[in-house]
Amino acid sequence: MRKQGWGTYLVLCSTFIVAAGLWSSCSSGGGSTPAVRIPINTATGWSDSPSISRDGQRLYFMYSRYDFGPWIISGGATLPVPSGPDRPGLHHSANPWDESDIYMATRNPDGTWSEAVNLGLNGAYGDASGMEIDGGNTFIWLHGNGAGNDIVMASKALDGTWNTPVDLGPGVNDHTAGVFQDNPHLSPNGLGLWFTSNRAGDRDIWFSLYSNGSWSTPVNMGAPFSEAGDDDQIWIDPAVTATPEIYWNASDGLKRCIWNESTSTCAAPPEIVTIPGCVYAAEASITDDGQYLYFGCGDPATGRVKIMYSVKQLDGSWGTATPVD
Repeated sequence: MRKQGWGTYLVLCSTFIVAAGLWSSCSSGGGSTPAVRIPINTATGWSDSPSISRDGQRLYFMYSRYDFGPWIISGGATLPVPSGPDRPGLHHSANPWDESDIYMATRNPDGTWSEAVNLGLNGAYGDASGMEIDGGNTFIWLHGNGAGNDIVMASKALDGTWNTPVDLGPGVNDHTAGVFQDNPHLSPNGLGLWFTSNRAGDRDIWFSLYSNGSWSTPVNMGAPFSEAGDDDQIWIDPAVTATPEIYWNASDGLKRCIWNESTSTCAAPPEIVTIPGCVYAAEASITDDGQYLYFGCGDPATGRVKIMYSVKQLDGSWGTATPVD
């Protein structure tokens, strides 16, 4: 699956290599049951694209055996190698950019995370950047097709299996040469879609509305969500209020603002979000109680990413970044 540059590996820093992508094939099959639990953050291999459920009970992420850290640090000179553990159900590929599946871990009663399981909707060319709505009964994600990628959705059948993914159509999924779409974010009612695309040049954030059986022509969100440089990985507070909190990644870091519906803009200039212990945080998602922020944390020295969380402090700031395991 083609995720553009580190910016999407950590879905992070798009200042490194924007031309090459990551993500990969995935289907259930392959792999053996491990003797011990494989952690979410492995010493080798690649875990990225975290998304926490609204109730904080399910954590989604993508995984590949390939370690992209040396590839990032070398500016693309050192090819990734499959050095990570083999998770159950992971599709294997000799192509580093063609191996990634979406996994889900559930929270144990003691607050730790369970063994991650393959989500069961992964395809043959890479899946990543997913999120749930409707209590986990609907899922949206980036799905590789062998030539590029599409934003797709799937719903659960009565027996708990996933129905066939539905392509959101040519308006959302632009297959013009060199154009990509990535990092979808879906409103709680499933009718509003925000996503990243370079269809206007830089990575910008776009919006589409579902009505009368199809998705509208996407519109650029404009400033401050689409400015000079790259803007990506938007998260919008799912609470139905006129002043939702919005997080997204810009060229100068993770940003936050409070939306003012009456003026259709941020109520104040966006602020840079500082999380102690993390140099570069990206792909933020927050639990409904507003107390736990989950994100990918990139280390510029190693090129590696860890999935972490931070706890809201009494003064409203975010506490020290802590690995999820």
